[in-house]
Amino acid sequence: MASLPVKFTDTSLQQQLQSARALANKRSRQTQELRSGIDALDECFAQIKPGDLIEWGIPPGLNGRLIPLQLLKQDIPPSVWIYHHHGLGVFASSWISHGVDLQRLFFICSEHPVRELRPIFLEDTFKRIIIDAPRKFSTGDMAFVSQQARKQGQIIFLIRHYFLSEKRGNPHASLRINTWQSGKRSFSLQLIKGPGIGRISLPYSAVAEEYGHYN
Repeated sequence: MASLPVKFTDTSLQQQLQSARALANKRSRQTQELRSGIDALDECFAQIKPGDLIEWGIPPGLNGRLIPLQLLKQDIPPSVWIYHHHGLGVFASSWISHGVDLQRLFFICSEHPVRELRPIFLEDTFKRIIIDAPRKFSTGDMAFVSQQARKQGQIIFLIRHYFLSEKRGNPHASLRINTWQSGKRSFSLQLIKGPGIGRISLPYSAVAEEYGHYN
């Protein structure tokens, strides 16, 4: 059964973990590399490996989440998107329309992901964990998830609700990147930490079939 958005409770967390464990056992040979099928985008992430943390700057209203979403469409291992959008919800039909397989991507709503969802980080069931704009996320939380990612072989996406500054670093992140939609025809990616620094542009048609709005 496809995963559907749920509010955080101890029960929902355990249900998500149980479903994902069963899925992980059936699909043990899935690739752990990040792949989108878009050459320019895949080149940006070619050196990312299990154990790495990626920090994304994605302000709301600029469709920037369509970029990390591309990395969740190519036969992904069990993954979880932990979201807290200041009262906004997640609509499963929208994710399906963008090509995401909800048999493999789970959702949990949590204001304090490290405190409330600690079991997720203490085992390797979810190979990709997206922490989307947490209300509170301390330097201690950052150190913890980074350490666990290396231990469990996970790739962590940490999405911020603002553009990342080139002047402020993050020693825990292997890659720091800002993404946003530029007009109606392209997306921009600004890499501010990683193997390649600079800005690239992707045509809108490479990311989505029709012009639409997605935070």
